[in-house]
Amino acid sequence: MAFGKWVKNLFGGGAEEKSTGTEERRPGQSAEKVSITDEFRKTFSARERLSEEQRNSFIFSLLVMASYIVIADGRVDDSETEYIGKFMGNNFGPEVEKESMDVLHKLLAKHIELNETKPMAFIQLIGDCGQQMSKTLDANLRYQLLSMLVLISKSDEHLDEKELEALHDVSIYMGMKRQDVDDLLDLDPELAKKGWPDLNLKTGEVE
Repeated sequence: MAFGKWVKNLFGGGAEEKSTGTEERRPGQSAEKVSITDEFRKTFSARERLSEEQRNSFIFSLLVMASYIVIADGRVDDSETEYIGKFMGNNFGPEVEKESMDVLHKLLAKHIELNETKPMAFIQLIGDCGQQMSKTLDANLRYQLLSMLVLISKSDEHLDEKELEALHDVSIYMGMKRQDVDDLLDLDPELAKKGWPDLNLKTGEVE
């Protein structure tokens, strides 16, 4: 599988706007309890349902948002990148895992470069990817994707305010709610009033 184009024209002629299943959301369910369904796996990897270009576009968008969460606290933590690799391998196979990690590291390097020269460019890319997901994936699939992003932020057993802000940003870009993130984090809402200080968190198993 080749991810093809870098950013230019990536979303041109993308997937049709359609629902891929029920619109049901499960508020109040922590990220560790959200199951990655076969429908999610097929949406991102089954050739019979999507064209190669569309599938690669979805995978790329997933990795763009994952890289945004990794870099949110200003550093690249090995436990977070390893979590992404395991997630991709477990759900899409070793070939996709290898290519995904190559793309992830390029995205992290690109973020650092753009942060020094065009700080808003990467944010625009995040917004474009989120809008694509909002238009083409139903609420359940986006909820599963958001749960994966939450578990990335928790994989180093710490969550800081910048990571939380990044998760909230992604949820809005994908047409979801900030409350979806708070539900998936399974944290006391009262903490929000105290500025969400850095917290020790339990990590979840990779689906």
